[in-house]
Amino acid sequence: MKRQNVITAASILFLVSSLASGGGRPNFSGTWVMDASRSIGIPPDLQQTITVSHAGDQVKIEMKISSSQGERTFADVYTLDGKEGEFTPQGMAGPAPGKGKRKSSWLPNDKGIVVSEETTTDSPNGPVVNQQTRKWMVSADGTTLTVDYYFDGPRGSFETKRVYVKK
Repeated sequence: MKRQNVITAASILFLVSSLASGGGRPNFSGTWVMDASRSIGIPPDLQQTITVSHAGDQVKIEMKISSSQGERTFADVYTLDGKEGEFTPQGMAGPAPGKGKRKSSWLPNDKGIVVSEETTTDSPNGPVVNQQTRKWMVSADGTTLTVDYYFDGPRGSFETKRVYVKK
């Protein structure tokens, strides 16, 4: 009888600790509107809405961007398998010239995702290579999405933080 009580107590303790730790990977699904007042390093007139459909290791994105350069909507897909694949880079005017390689995966602690990209375009002086990394994290209550964005290229490096609120 004592042994059964110990096993039951251990099972309950395991269940409670699993629930307390948040248990599992976040789901990014929903419509997210950028909160410019909480974001860092963005143009003052930038507005952005992301609609995300997330199932398993596939994250489908439809992004609407509005700024002084105009409005643009585009779709993209991240496959969170850690494998490198080709993709078509996007710009404000549509698909950008050049080619891209992307690798998307879960962060080591499964609390978010990381998307690493390398794009190559041709110029009169030869190929131009840019690298970008995005880290996506959702708040514990599921109401805030934070995307840290890092860019490195021949013209320099910069980073931004975009904070989105779930609609």
